[in-house]
Amino acid sequence: MSRTNPEIKCAYQEVIISRTDIEGNIIYCNSTFSKINGFKGASVINQPHNIVRHPDMPKTIFRIIWKIILDGLPIQAIIKNKTNDNKYYWSMIEWKPQRDNQNNIVSFVAEGRQAPEQIIKIIEPLYQMLSEIEKEHGMDSALRYLHSYLDEKGMTYSQYLNHLTKHRGMRCLCEFIRHSIFQR
Repeated sequence: MSRTNPEIKCAYQEVIISRTDIEGNIIYCNSTFSKINGFKGASVINQPHNIVRHPDMPKTIFRIIWKIILDGLPIQAIIKNKTNDNKYYWSMIEWKPQRDNQNNIVSFVAEGRQAPEQIIKIIEPLYQMLSEIEKEHGMDSALRYLHSYLDEKGMTYSQYLNHLTKHRGMRCLCEFIRHSIFQR
């Protein structure tokens, strides 16, 4: 994973909030999102949310996130983001689908907080391995690796993050892999 640019840390009480349409374009962000990512005012509105995606992040993780939220379920993951001035930060983010009166998904709200350092130290090598597998063998191979990695631990991704954070009630990525992606 590249560490050439400086890392920034969010204060524990800071909550980064953004809302996207169903195509992933930002339709709202709070001042913390703008400040941390280095955007001025409304300059980020209508921009694709992946403008904050760090190149070290495996695409596999985002594929799973999109699958889950498009199915109408909330999900939480550890994400490395890139700021507008090429710094980076790690956050624990939860995505929640928002529905209209007819129960159609109309947007997604993401809330993030600074990820604990002990989780970053564990998750970063896993993400690095997934990125390497993606580059050499493709995303399906990376998904299989992640599934196998978690099977060896006897956990879903949700259970794995619960174990790492000692936080209960998180609904996370790989809890749904068997049901969503591997069953074809």
